[in-house]
Amino acid sequence: PALRRLFLINAAFALGWDLHTIFVPIYGAGIGLSAAAIGSILSAFAAATFVVRLAMPWIARATPPARVLRVALASAAAVFGAFPFVGSAWGLAGLSFVLGLGLGSGQPVVMSLLHEHAPAGRVGEVVGVRMSLIQSMAVAVPLLFGALGTTLGFIPVFWMVGGCLAAGGWYARLVR
Repeated sequence: PALRRLFLINAAFALGWDLHTIFVPIYGAGIGLSAAAIGSILSAFAAATFVVRLAMPWIARATPPARVLRVALASAAAVFGAFPFVGSAWGLAGLSFVLGLGLGSGQPVVMSLLHEHAPAGRVGEVVGVRMSLIQSMAVAVPLLFGALGTTLGFIPVFWMVGGCLAAGGWYARLVR
């Protein structure tokens, strides 16, 4: 059960990461941003993941893993809820930075917990399942949410992803 929870939480992180990578450039182009501005927005996300991972040793010592996961997923959910209301490159870069902090902090915690909860001698299998899940998400997410985005538009997709991330944050309260 603990591994199942962690795999589902990891799937939520992968969903947020993949949707940001795919939909922010499309959304940015749709609101008239230049390629350089869109690249800067994506760079803000990457910079935040780098910064938060530098800070992870201190965060991990001061904060229980379940709280890190809850805050990371809740902040990511809030960002996806706010994306449709922001039409400037600076605003989107700020949101992407916050999203990078959240998603970037969650992945190392999930990896640590997977190693902790893996049965003796089976860490490789657990990490392999995690990688399979992430790669499956990288294929399924663009197809599913691309179809939904084409049919419903950007706002419902951003909000659905935010809802999935919020549900993952709620589910993370069960992590011990």
